[in-house]
Amino acid sequence: MAPPRPRIAHSAALLAAAIAGLLPGASRSEPAAWFPDPPASRAYFWEPAPCPGCSPLRARPEWLRMAALAGIPAPRFLRAPDELSGQAFASPPGAVALSPSALALDGCQLAFVVGHEIAHLAQRHFDEDAATLFALSGSAPSASARGEDALALLDFDFGLALRVAHLWQAQEAEADWIGSLLAAQAAACRIEEGALPYLRASESGGGLGAAHAPSPARAQALLPFSESARRLASSSLEASP
Repeated sequence: MAPPRPRIAHSAALLAAAIAGLLPGASRSEPAAWFPDPPASRAYFWEPAPCPGCSPLRARPEWLRMAALAGIPAPRFLRAPDELSGQAFASPPGAVALSPSALALDGCQLAFVVGHEIAHLAQRHFDEDAATLFALSGSAPSASARGEDALALLDFDFGLALRVAHLWQAQEAEADWIGSLLAAQAAACRIEEGALPYLRASESGGGLGAAHAPSPARAQALLPFSESARRLASSSLEASP
């Protein structure tokens, strides 16, 4: 198994140092000081995506804490009827859908999954996708104000999907480590309790044009963040009434 990329390992080390200095004054009711800034890409308009068979889902307290730590004031949580669109997914402008198999996960594994999807929304990965798709197709990012118009460029264009796959995998890697730390601070879940067992039980990812790297590689890339997650989880437990 390949070691984590040097850039990721270096970022994890800097993050661990920052978290160590922030913990004494950390607040669970404000956006996390360690949370990265969103990309400066253009903001697009998104119609709420249809979710056939989905129903409103009452958010657990730790999900709302993760959303607050990510700076998202009011995400919508939905119960998906099946896994046809994936075990869990985020959709713009601000929804997270969870399938029956996701809701059946162990508490810390579910916290990681929810944190991962919240990270996609907070980091505006959909806007980043739209701007990139316009650019790769030869259009200006301002070609349309609607994000859906950019995603439509992928229809029947596998070559375009191949060209943007590297961005998708980078976004998934970012959502993995952010989701792990959100789960640690909001639900006191260490990486060894949530993200790692979830990824190690999965055989998804990899292949030509895949949005996700292979699950073993994703688990390996999270190891440099384990100390930061441990500190955040310990701080969460100490702050609990």
